[in-house]
Amino acid sequence: MKLKSIFSAKSLLLLGSFVVFIACKKESVISEDPSTASSAISTSANDDNTADAAFMDLKEVTDQTGLEATVKGIDSTKYPCAKITTTVDTILKTFTATVDFGLENCLCKDGKYRRGKIQVKLIGNKNIVGSSVVYTTQDYFVNNNGVSGTKTLTVLDDHSFRIVVVNGKVTKADGGVITWNTDRTRTMTAGYDTKDNFSDDVFEISGTSSGINATGNAYKFTTITPLVKANGCSWIKSGKLKIERTGKLDAIVDYGDGTCDDQATVTVANKTFPFVMKH
Repeated sequence: MKLKSIFSAKSLLLLGSFVVFIACKKESVISEDPSTASSAISTSANDDNTADAAFMDLKEVTDQTGLEATVKGIDSTKYPCAKITTTVDTILKTFTATVDFGLENCLCKDGKYRRGKIQVKLIGNKNIVGSSVVYTTQDYFVNNNGVSGTKTLTVLDDHSFRIVVVNGKVTKADGGVITWNTDRTRTMTAGYDTKDNFSDDVFEISGTSSGINATGNAYKFTTITPLVKANGCSWIKSGKLKIERTGKLDAIVDYGDGTCDDQATVTVANKTFPFVMKH
């Protein structure tokens, strides 16, 4: 009986300690000010989109190296300083191209200044499921923002591909560094019948992304409903993401109902705050 009593007392003590620990942990999370949290979350959302755009830009540029059947050679009007070198390995069945913008900033037709190199390697046939394209950079800058990391695009079907970015980094010209990793599926839902017209392309994007924003806050985004991006719109048109932050409140980022505008919201601790998306 005495031994049983001792164990009972110890069990109660441990249970009490556990409850106190959980209560303290819960309180430390709940005590976060929702308004302050929403500001940090919107910064992470915008920096995440900045990184995504930087790595999608690699594809837009290098598609014109001969990877796309509809376009042969780079557009010298759009990218006046770019020079391309290519190599074909018939044994390994790879096609490698390097787009070199030179050491000095070059103004391109899309209004962006570029310098440095992008290398793209096609493994297999681009139109075959399972083939992949690997993108890397060397001293590459867009509008003086440095872009580095490895991006791999894998073909899933005629209109879908998986994008994985490892050790992505955007060194911002105005200060701060965004580190970024992602594993997402990108599906074209419109525009695939007009291969020579990119302006009507629409994509749905789902998966995860994580990193540290330019102010040093870590985050992870997971798709609730797919993001919708249209080439004819400068912002994400719709979709919802859940954001997780270590030791802090989870939240929902909502990009709207499909209207092409720069408005989005953050909902944290049952309070909703608007924020403006960056271009």
